[in-house]
Amino acid sequence: MSEGMRNWFRRYAIASRKKRLVRIKRFHSFDTAKTVGIAFKVEQGVVPPEVFSMQSFLRKKNVRCSAIGYCDSKTLPDELKNISSVEVFTRQDLNWYGRPVAENVNKFLQETYDIVVDLCRDTEGYPYPLKYIVSTVQASMIIGGVLYPRCPYDLIVDAQQVCDTSGYVEQVRHYISIINNPSAALEFVDD
Repeated sequence: MSEGMRNWFRRYAIASRKKRLVRIKRFHSFDTAKTVGIAFKVEQGVVPPEVFSMQSFLRKKNVRCSAIGYCDSKTLPDELKNISSVEVFTRQDLNWYGRPVAENVNKFLQETYDIVVDLCRDTEGYPYPLKYIVSTVQASMIIGGVLYPRCPYDLIVDAQQVCDTSGYVEQVRHYISIINNPSAALEFVDD
């Protein structure tokens, strides 16, 4: 099958699922959010440490957090099999045109989140499975840093301004903490 046909099916899958979604967009801070979803890409068989630091930060704020990642390999590496705090899926969990069909992805997509943070910063090869998840998740607010046509983000943190993922996560934390926070807004105006 040609790549053009596969891309058509990919666009169609996102568009048809988005038609069934009713997203009530609302900006949340860490004080107003009850649930947060994190989407990430597994690089070289390793979950980015920023996922765990974000989960720890959210637990301290009493925010329920789910994390799902895509590993671009046929099988799940052994070091990822024993991690219980994140869900990871592989190429084996995709259908013929690349849509994720794994049970853990379906469970992630059935949840309703106040905030979803896309930690993938790969501007060249942004993987379709993550694009599908982030575009079709039921969330009030979606945050990301990769610009691509029809990106679903409500808040875009310029990922090019920071050199690594930890700097990107710090920027996300900063902006989310000042949303709906009058005292933070006053501090920003005073500077």
